[in-house]
Parts: sequence; structure tokens; C-alpha cells
Amino acid sequence: MRISASWLEQFVALPPLDELAHIFEMAGIGVEERDGEIFTLEVTSNRGDWLSAIGLAREIGAMTNKSMRAPHREIEGESANVQISIENPEDCTRYVARVIENVTVGESPGWLQQRLTECGIRSINNIVDITNLVMLETGQPLHAFDAGKLRGGIEVRRAREDEILTTLDDVERKLSPEVLVIADGEKAIALAGLMGGTDTEVSENTHTILLESAHFASSRVRRGARFVGLSSEASRRYERWVDPNGARRASDRACQLFHEICGARIGGIVDKYVAPSAPAEVALRVGRCQSVLGLKIPADAMQKCLERLGFEVRRDEETLHARIPTFRRDIAREVDLIEEVARIHGYDHIPTTLPRTVNASPGRNLSQRLEEKAKDALLRCGLSEIVTYSMQNSGAVARAGLPLENVVRLRNPLSEDYTQMRTSLLPSLLEVLQKNARNGARVFELGKVYLPRDEQAQPDECRRLGFALMDETAPAPQWGAKAAPLDFYFLKGIVETLLGELGAPQLRWRPTQQAPFHPGRCAALSLDGQDVGVAGEVHPEIAARWDLPARAFLAHLDFDAIVRHLNLLKSYQPLPRFPGIDRDLALVLPENIAAADVEETLRAAGGALLRRVCAFDVYTGAPIPAGHKSLTLSLSFRADERTLTDAEAEAALQAARDAAQSAFGASIRA
Repeated sequence: MRISASWLEQFVALPPLDELAHIFEMAGIGVEERDGEIFTLEVTSNRGDWLSAIGLAREIGAMTNKSMRAPHREIEGESANVQISIENPEDCTRYVARVIENVTVGESPGWLQQRLTECGIRSINNIVDITNLVMLETGQPLHAFDAGKLRGGIEVRRAREDEILTTLDDVERKLSPEVLVIADGEKAIALAGLMGGTDTEVSENTHTILLESAHFASSRVRRGARFVGLSSEASRRYERWVDPNGARRASDRACQLFHEICGARIGGIVDKYVAPSAPAEVALRVGRCQSVLGLKIPADAMQKCLERLGFEVRRDEETLHARIPTFRRDIAREVDLIEEVARIHGYDHIPTTLPRTVNASPGRNLSQRLEEKAKDALLRCGLSEIVTYSMQNSGAVARAGLPLENVVRLRNPLSEDYTQMRTSLLPSLLEVLQKNARNGARVFELGKVYLPRDEQAQPDECRRLGFALMDETAPAPQWGAKAAPLDFYFLKGIVETLLGELGAPQLRWRPTQQAPFHPGRCAALSLDGQDVGVAGEVHPEIAARWDLPARAFLAHLDFDAIVRHLNLLKSYQPLPRFPGIDRDLALVLPENIAAADVEETLRAAGGALLRRVCAFDVYTGAPIPAGHKSLTLSLSFRADERTLTDAEAEAALQAARDAAQSAFGASIRA
């Protein structure tokens, strides 16, 4: 909010401008900018009274212990012949309508134009300028209707479905029941708390106006503003809180200016106050206030602090009972009064002290330690951690080739880019690759996805771990070695390294096909027979949609499922005392046989002496028959209590050969 010191000085005695800026800061009002005597202030969302010159002057007076003077002239009037109807008292608790006759629409006097310009508002005409000035002075938005254009009385109601209203900015808006409107006997004529309509706009031909001063519910104005995509000076005040008991005073102040500036005759008034607001009473225990602030402020000093804010205070032994004016809706609890005492007493007067004790950190729980361990493992693999939004839009999901159904949609999204909660990390990872296409990327994210349940229940929040790799080459295995192209096996190595660090059981890979991965270059991961993720190369069509210039690889793991399969109890195994025997076994078998299935079969057949099985080479082509492949495996044999003989190793190897021939029809490659 912009305000001039000269205007504030009409209501309260001011200190020098530099000291005034410090007072604003100590009161909790941020000073964003100062240009001479013009202050641009940042007002918090719970202090709608600060969006007015009188509210700011009241705060300055409380901080400096100066009395405030406010212009107020109560104007009596007979009852106007205007019918006011309020559909729902929760939407509008008070509506003051005043008829003002014999107005002459013209240019505002220079002082009024200057005052508005200082506050960042453009002068339009004397009628509109007076309503804007009173809003800036009192915090109560006003609106002037051309009474000659009204058809019937005034009705405050929700808009009808698809009702049309053209607002003063010449925009035709389609409304819904989310929006509160002011209507006459025929149609909607204004957006309540937001903006008037062109049908009842004040013009040069206007001679009689109907002045509106009302209290609309903050939540209803906020929903209407979000629905129509419109924000105004009036809505900023209504969304915070406008004092319903100030509606009549603001109307009287405007009438005074209409009479002085426009020579208007003040007509009748209708004040429909359907749900009166009464001051609240909040108790403050003196001892509790001293304990919270760590300062021995006397009870009399506390009472004076609160009275300087305009609160009526009565004392009952060691308890103060404060009667809170309706313009201070932010005061509801004892701790709120404690904060007010601290502000008015002065934060500068609270001494700086060190805490007597330092609470020990509770430490990290098991889930947090596992997350940190996973992140450390991936960082050592050369990946960088990223954090992306938990929200996404359906367009990104569709570009990633993922299903659009079964998502948690936001009722009131803040942006078209974020309309639903994410069910997968993959669209976010693809977006990161797209934005880093020039330099490549090797990143990971450990975050939550949101899976829908029934309509009444909250969604399931599940942890997922995703990697994304896109680069021309993989890191060289050692200094001086030639870097190889980045491929699926580099991604596979990262996954296996991660699960090995976490202590997962034997990982199984099997071919699969799902979006957004390339057919034949995608594999599902399982632990103990349960699928825990998928990894593979991005499909070329998906890569083209995201403008990825190089081959990209993704992995998406169910971190919660992985944690359930971890062996968290570590057991000690001594180093082997006796040497082992290594043998290679080359098998010719059908191409559709997975290496993991062969390894599992050999491991079962080799008995206790077979300690390790690892496939290290696959070959197809002559002289291997068509539809077959040569799979070479390394087998390690060892006994714990003695040196293994060649005969024992050969017997275990033969058992493995027989099992492979029996299970897969494999033959021994010559």
C-alpha cells in the first residue's frame, strides 16, 4: 500500500520520516520503498485495518503514545425507498445503501487528484474519486451505482450458473454460484467486493447515485476473485477483513465529501444489518505474559499498552480482560494479546539473553536415515539431487505417455501448470532433462507421489525414487581410459549399487514394456518376487516430444516397497581362510531364456560349495544356431573348513551343467 506522510499527519502527530520508517518496521509493517514522504508498505494478510490511512495512523499513535484524530460526521437521513434483499447472511452481514441526489459528475479538485496519485490510483471523476478516497482513508470499499439505471431493488445473491456480466474493465465474464453478485430486479449489475458492471456505471449524465457500503465475507470474495481471475483494491481489503461496524461511518464520510465537492443533496438511507458483529473479549494472565516474553512487565503497563491500541480493558486481580474492537479480528487468543503487549512495549526493550539449556536433538528416525543413505549412494554414483513440484498438469503427463485417469485433481489450482498432484516422478524428470538438454544431466529425486483412493479419503502419499540420465558418454572407469557411450547397463549399475548399499536381497531383472520406455530396452525390478520399479531407455517418440537431443535413461523405484524388503540386521562373516576355485561355464540356450533364471538354477544345483554365479558374456551369431545365444558364466566354489579339491569343484560344476541342460535344454559350448 502507498501512503503519504502528509496525509497521515492529518490524523496523528508524526515523528521524523526516518524514525517513522523504523516505527512501521517495529509495528510489523514492512517498508518496501520510500520516495520522499511516500511510503510503500507491505501489509500482512491478517491486518486488513492497515490498508487504510486511519488504521495506519491508529497504529502510529499506539506505538508513539499519541492520540489520534479521525474525521467523523454522522449524517442522519430518512429511510430511503430502496428494497434491499440479502440471500445468505453468511455472504453479506451488512449492506448500507444511500441515495444521493443532484450530483454533478465532473473533474475532481486538485487536492483530491493529488491524494489519489500519491496512493497509486488514477483519477476518473469526482464521484468515483470520492469513493476511492474514502476507501483509502477508512479501509471500507464503496461503490456508486447510477440510480437511474437500476431496475427495481438491490439483491445480494450468488450468481446463476453461466450468468453473464460485463465489468467496468469491459470484460464479459461468465459466472457461477462461486461468485457473489449485486443484482437489481432483472440481472447481476456488479461483482460483490470486486468490481462494478457497465450497465450501472456512473457517467456524465448521472444525477442520482446509490452509494453502496457493505460487508462481504472474506472467503466468498476470495473464491469469486479466483474464479473470475480478477483482483482489485476492494477485494484486497475484503479478503483480509473489513470492519462491518465501519460501513455506516464510511458512508457518512463519503456523503460529507459529496456535499462539499459536488454540492449534492444527501437523501435517504437503508441500513440492513442482518448479522451484527459484537466485540470479543479475551483474557490475559499477567504471569503468563511475563513468562512468554521473559520480561517482568507490570500489569499496569500491560493495560496501558492494550488501551493505546483502542482496546477497552478491565482488570480482575492478575488477569486483564480486553474488549477487542471489531476492526481487529486477528485478536482471538491470549497469545495474540501477548504479542500486542510486546509490540507496543517495544521489541527494542526486550533484552537479548542466551537460553539456559539447549535441548538435545531427537536425532533422525530409521526412515530418514535410509533416505539419507540412498541419497549418499546416488551422489557417489555421480548423480545430483533435484527437488521438483509435487503438482503437475495433464499436458506433461500426456507427453510422457502416462495414463491421465486416476489422479488427484486440485479444486482451486493456483496455475494452469499445476492442476493435479503427481502420481509419478517421470514427467518431472523429463522436464528437468529438457531444461538441461544443452549440458546433459544425471539427476535423481526422492519424493512423494499421490495416489487417489475413494473421493472422501485423502490420497495415499507414497515415496518414489527416480533417476534421469542424458549424456553422450558415461564416466570413464579409470584415468586415461576411453569413455564409453551412456547405455542401459550404466543405469542398471547405478540401481544395483544403490540396492547393494541399502542391503536389499538379490535383485531380479526381467524384460517389460511400458511408457515412456523403449521396447526391448526396458526392465522391471523385483525383490523377493515383488515388483519394486522399472528402468530403461526413453522411447524415441517420447524423447522427441520433450526435445531431448540425446539418448535418455530413466528409473522409477517404489522406495517404500524397497524399504520393506531390506535386511536391516547386519551379520558379521569372517574373511575366507581357504582358497576357492573359479570355473567358467559357456552354455548355448534359446534367446528367450533370461540370464537371471539361469543363475538361479545353477545356484540351487551347485549346493553349499557354490558361492557365486555371475553371467559376464552373451554372444549371438555364427556358429551359434539361429534363435539361440551363448551365455558365459563365472562360478566360484569354496569350502569354509578346508581347501577344496578339484574333484569336489568338478562334481559341483557337473551338477550345475546337468541342471542347466534339464531346465533349459542348454548344451555346453565347445
